[in-house]
Amino acid sequence: MRKAKQLNFNDISDENLLLYVKAGNHSAFNQIYNKYWERLYISVYNVLMDKSLTEDVLHEVFSDIWLRKEELQIRNLNSYLFKSVRNNALLKIRNDKYVGFNSVILETLTLNPEIELDLDHRELKTSIEQIMLDLPSRCRSIFYMSRFQNYSITEIALHFGISHRTVENQLHRALKHLRTALGSTLFIHFFC
Repeated sequence: MRKAKQLNFNDISDENLLLYVKAGNHSAFNQIYNKYWERLYISVYNVLMDKSLTEDVLHEVFSDIWLRKEELQIRNLNSYLFKSVRNNALLKIRNDKYVGFNSVILETLTLNPEIELDLDHRELKTSIEQIMLDLPSRCRSIFYMSRFQNYSITEIALHFGISHRTVENQLHRALKHLRTALGSTLFIHFFC
């Protein structure tokens, strides 16, 4: 009886590895783990400066991927992993699980330039557009004109035939809604 051919995951793209992981393939998951573990470890360790907390962060991120493999929608694995470990490290700090916290750590929480370039702003824009659907159409239009089309408050007021104050109120309403939906950290990062 012939042995089944073993797949070589070394030459498979991240997108295809994710498809195998979604199907429950442990070898594909191990390939992702082995490919990214060291770089993720260094990134998180540089923030937390604690070996066991760093390992906890990585374990939680990779466990979450395996446990939620069928429902995750990952477009860029590299970006997703680095954002996930960064956010998890921030949670460790915020939840006071990291005893030696000081303000210097916050300065080290930047992603390296390669990862920042990989961030998918289209995903954020899509999320914002979904969140904005909850607002009245005029409020949504005013926000869109202001933030995505770079119209000034004066130009928007003239377009709709309303006062500057009304435009400002509508923008405030939209931003407040976004802050609630996105959470303060993401909101500050993208709108301030």
